Amino acid sequence: VFERYDPILDEDAVWSMNLDGGDRVRITDAGAPDPNVSPNGQTVSFLGGTPDGLTALFTAGLDGSQVFQVTTLYGIAFKSDWAPDGQHLVVTDNADDLSRPANIATIAPDGTELTYLTDYTSPKLRAYVGSYSPDGRWIVFRLEDHGRFSLFRMRPDGGEVRAILGPSKFIPRSIDWGPAASG
Repeated sequence: VFERYDPILDEDAVWSMNLDGGDRVRITDAGAPDPNVSPNGQTVSFLGGTPDGLTALFTAGLDGSQVFQVTTLYGIAFKSDWAPDGQHLVVTDNADDLSRPANIATIAPDGTELTYLTDYTSPKLRAYVGSYSPDGRWIVFRLEDHGRFSLFRMRPDGGEVRAILGPSKFIPRSIDWGPAASG
């Protein structure tokens, strides 16, 4: 599953194809950045725009059926992730409004259970989600703090926040876990 932008049609869409490059199928053209396949392999999540100009998180069946707007939070960041059990997605809000803080939240795929894991109130504090650990016990994220960058992990309920990499000018982006998570 991948995102493809066609400049001739000015269309940003989510597509799937076989490993040999064959059987290409457009899943949806309802936006498309950051497609993520659910752990059960039946649903894809992606970002899209709404008529009021907000960024929303959507899901759809891999065949393009059942397109559903999970939530509209202001300026959802391009990086999101499914929990390994498929029960929640993790996102960052306010990614494109530097006058507001960016915070991390989880939400059930049906749009219920919106839960903020971070609660930064200063626009100079911005938390950007990376991903769930493979075992689902941690979420990794980058914290921007007045122009300095740190890498943290926290529990899926927002607890036990632990530094991985302290404040520096080093900027980790598009963060993901390796195959083995411990701790």
